[in-house]
Amino acid sequence: MKIRRAVMTGMIAVVFAAAIPGVSAPLPKAPLPNTTVVPIQLVITVRSALGSSLPGSLVKGDVTVQQGNTPAAVVGLQRLVGGLADMQLFVLLDDSTRSSSLGTQIPELKTFLASLPATTQIAVGYMQNGTFALAQAFTADHQKAVGALRLPEALPGENGSPYFALSDLAKHWPSKQSTGRRVVLMLTDGVDRYYGTADMDDPYVDAAIHDTLKEGVMVYSIYLRGAGHYGRSDWETTIAQSRLIDVSEETGGFAYFLGFTDPVTISPFLNDFQDRLANQYQVTIAALNKKGVQPVKLRTEAHGLKVQSPTHIYVP
Repeated sequence: MKIRRAVMTGMIAVVFAAAIPGVSAPLPKAPLPNTTVVPIQLVITVRSALGSSLPGSLVKGDVTVQQGNTPAAVVGLQRLVGGLADMQLFVLLDDSTRSSSLGTQIPELKTFLASLPATTQIAVGYMQNGTFALAQAFTADHQKAVGALRLPEALPGENGSPYFALSDLAKHWPSKQSTGRRVVLMLTDGVDRYYGTADMDDPYVDAAIHDTLKEGVMVYSIYLRGAGHYGRSDWETTIAQSRLIDVSEETGGFAYFLGFTDPVTISPFLNDFQDRLANQYQVTIAALNKKGVQPVKLRTEAHGLKVQSPTHIYVP
């Protein structure tokens, strides 16, 4: 009887509360939405801190991640070898390049591509008028990819901006196949003819970085002089090379150049590039709260090893 009276009293109280102006009866809480936590994956390169062969491999506890000032949990670390070594490599040549040593460098590039493991698919394209022109779609037949290589046309203005072409490639990546790594190797002078100012904050460079991060593309570059009068001064070359460095560092790649001149041979660059590709890991971190392009920093305490990673990631 007491219990029944208490229930009735509570019901009356609710009725009176609803009847009083400005007072609402408490509503039941809405159920929480069914959210799915999606982890973020990125590729890092492990190098020897001693300048010699790698002393060992990393395990999950060897890597720490900072997202801004906040630690991010590492939930997975896999070395990209064996069944995980699959990769798509797009070789992107600037059709305005006028390197005096290209006659030597193209055969070196062909030898390099032919030597890559069978797990690597290769595509070839040329920067033309701010876009990429596909010369060879992704193929596991390396000799077929090698056959698509030719000398650039070396015409001034043939490519308005390497960063336009890079953005175009990232947004229209010529393969829907799932792969552990997407990599671009650009051969270009890095000069943005649409933004020739000395201001380092080039919006087209920023757009290229955003697009490549969004599509999970790592960018490596080799500096080669372009045709025409662009990039002839040391100052213009410095700005151009700095922009190539920015794109590579933010996406986890690397930029190669030999001072302000064309290298006589690119074989040392290609050997280093191949070594980097052979010592990469996929890091999986817990989902981050912020969306879009976010700063990230990875470190390792493993003795004799150092980590080179993208400085930013894209969180969908």
